[in-house]
Amino acid sequence: MKRTFFLILSFLFMFNFLGAQEKDLIKRFPLEKGGLHLGRLVQPQYYCESIGRQSAILGRENGELEIWIYPYKVLHNFRLYFLKEEENELLDGRDLARSIDVYPHQTILRYVHSSFSAEEILFAPLKESGVLILLSVQTVKPLSMIVSFTPDLKLMWPAGLGGQYSSWDDKRKYFVLSEGTRKNVALVGSPIGERISSGPAHSLPEDDLKFKIYVDPGKTEKYFFPIIVSASHEGRDHAGEIYSRLSKEFEKLYGERFLHYQKLGKEYLSVKTPDEKLNNAYEWAKVALDKAFVCNPHLGCGLVAGYGLSGKSERPGFAWFFGGDTFFNSFALNSFGAFDVTRQSLALIRKNQRKDGKIMHELSQGAGFIPWFEEYPYGFYHAETTPYYIVSLYDYLMWSGDMEFIKESWPALKKAYNYVLSADTDKDGLMENTVAGLAALELGAFLKKTKSDIYLAALSVEAFKSFSEIAKLMGEEKLAQDSSKFFKIALNSLQEKFWVAEKNSYAHALTVDDMTLEEITVWPFMPLFFRQLSPDRAAYVLDLFASSEMSTDWGVRSLSPKSNYYDPINYNYGTVWPFLTGYTCLAEYNYDRSLAAFSHLMSLAHNTFIDALGFCPELFSGELFTPLEESVPHQIFSSSPVITCLVRGLLGLRGNALKREIEFRPSFPGGIGEVEIRNFRIGEDIFHFNVKRGENKIAFQIIPRVHTPYNLYLSPSLGYGSRVTRVKVDDKPKDFNINKTRGEVRCSLFIEVSRETNVEIEYEDGIVVFTPPHFPRTGDITTGLKIINAHYRDDRIYIFVEGLRGRMYDLSIITPRNIVSLSGARIMSKDRRVKKLMLSFEEGENGYTRKEIVVKFE
Repeated sequence: MKRTFFLILSFLFMFNFLGAQEKDLIKRFPLEKGGLHLGRLVQPQYYCESIGRQSAILGRENGELEIWIYPYKVLHNFRLYFLKEEENELLDGRDLARSIDVYPHQTILRYVHSSFSAEEILFAPLKESGVLILLSVQTVKPLSMIVSFTPDLKLMWPAGLGGQYSSWDDKRKYFVLSEGTRKNVALVGSPIGERISSGPAHSLPEDDLKFKIYVDPGKTEKYFFPIIVSASHEGRDHAGEIYSRLSKEFEKLYGERFLHYQKLGKEYLSVKTPDEKLNNAYEWAKVALDKAFVCNPHLGCGLVAGYGLSGKSERPGFAWFFGGDTFFNSFALNSFGAFDVTRQSLALIRKNQRKDGKIMHELSQGAGFIPWFEEYPYGFYHAETTPYYIVSLYDYLMWSGDMEFIKESWPALKKAYNYVLSADTDKDGLMENTVAGLAALELGAFLKKTKSDIYLAALSVEAFKSFSEIAKLMGEEKLAQDSSKFFKIALNSLQEKFWVAEKNSYAHALTVDDMTLEEITVWPFMPLFFRQLSPDRAAYVLDLFASSEMSTDWGVRSLSPKSNYYDPINYNYGTVWPFLTGYTCLAEYNYDRSLAAFSHLMSLAHNTFIDALGFCPELFSGELFTPLEESVPHQIFSSSPVITCLVRGLLGLRGNALKREIEFRPSFPGGIGEVEIRNFRIGEDIFHFNVKRGENKIAFQIIPRVHTPYNLYLSPSLGYGSRVTRVKVDDKPKDFNINKTRGEVRCSLFIEVSRETNVEIEYEDGIVVFTPPHFPRTGDITTGLKIINAHYRDDRIYIFVEGLRGRMYDLSIITPRNIVSLSGARIMSKDRRVKKLMLSFEEGENGYTRKEIVVKFE
């Protein structure tokens, strides 16, 4: 029936529109395809996108799209049909979609038929309330493209408009979507479009709207065929101005967006290691964060949490503003130098602070049309946002040196500090969920018992510490002293009240009856992330996180499978969240657990490429390597840990712009010998680093672009058992210190840098343990080797590992030293430096078993 309808309409318009006026077409110009790129054959149900600051095309790789121009959902169910005019044959574009190419500035879907091919270029301008879809066509015979979509003009959840209607403007060749006040308007069409459907003038039609674009074979080499969508809350004239600008200035807008991402790649922090997967994942994570920065015409600019298809609803994933997500993601933004994005995002959060000082949890993009904070319960129902706001501002200050913003935010900071105090009724320094709201978990059995969870507790501690430092800088000595006192009280409460001595672990929460909720969860990562726990006690927790009980091949489970509450597909009680894995990775680097940390970092990197190209999904099953059906495919806090763990963990780079200090504490695994770091930003200053590690030497070239000197604390890991023989700075001997953690040696020195500086550290007898990253396929169970920990003493290295029964694993020992004896493994091959071991797990029960490998050296 539908095919017959299209054929009749085609006949009616065959003689009405045989060619387009050249002035209505967009002249072809070379599309930029350099830089970052991912491509594959179409996976029909997988997510794809093109996202700007004010608009978004969200879709599937088969060409089904929805379009958002904030705060409106303009349309969904967008599809292309191809009509072969001479044969009167109608083809569904979803059946012809063959390949997809994804770039930061555009996404290109390619449709292929024996008589034609077409590229659909999805393009959201950087700063316009509209989008363009360009069609680049090659055909030997007359062809028409039918554009079909379901009109919406709906506000983002939970706001709403009433009385929507549609009409066709035959002069301007677009559909007008509006409502009774005529203030809210969207335009959808093409300068060469012809209507082939209609609806009632007073309402939206029950069937999809459709228009036709005729393709003259003689014009395909010269022109793109455009589809344009614009919207405005200021009426049709303003929407029309945007529509016209998109058409007439497309090449300029295209170039602006391309250059924006070129700058993001080249002028902000870039890192080049020998591992291309890690390099690419890092660059795509920068893109993912950049696309989270949204400007809403009523609310302002800030970070949204993620994107996913809304279908028939009005909730596009998590594309509304979140406090906690902003704070976590700001660590990544600061790490690669995007201080302006952090500043604007924190300002948006501050603007919506509650009168009592509490910081918002979430803000729908439709909130400009409704009393969001007054009549809806979602705005402030999380507790951790308030202490996290304080912590996030302090982190921003350390990296950016922006005291002016801190002064501007000082009243809000003091209100937030007082709210943190008010949420502690028993005066142990820890905020209470029973007073302030949710934190680690949002649902389930644990909530009824929880008085204060360890996530909220750790943030309470860190908030007091951060506030004390800020108060000193503001000259508020009394506030600084008071908050420092509360910090000590809270830290002691955290360390002692949550510790379960008989289990050598930290409880998930303190309960309402003053007991401990002793379930094994991943959430103790938070005090580890802030270095709030002693190394001895932390060791037990970190061993658990690295074990097969908690770690899968794609990240860390939120809850131990040994718990009665464990469910591998339950949102809070067993799934694998990349953002929790990110916290864990940083905790491991903080406590010199670089073997497990690098494994988790590479899991995060791998997740970038297995679902939506270039983006990490929100969460995975705890048992199978696959995102949950409810998972948002482009989740910002799943991508940002790639940046934070790489920069602050693997590289160990941090800074203090006010004191003009930098810490560079790298922990390179055996597979990384050379690293190039460009545009590391602290305040207004920039540093470049080149690192080259040889057999018995590691060399650092430091190239600052500074006005006044910096103090650099350099402390690279040299492996286990190393003996440092000499350190030179610009060919002159330099004093140094040796720090050891379980036999892993770091050579530490302080140097002042104001010009190019070269450091060489020479050492002997270093031992590096290395196992190549294990990358699962979609649908796999966990099978990879788990390195629990390693330590060195008395010429022996002890490595605790877990593996599956019946499996064999490779592990390398990189050292010039000879092996005298070996237990728990076999030597498969060796040369002067690399000894390859084979580990087998032939005994024990099914599943993972643990064993100790002991290697003795000369």
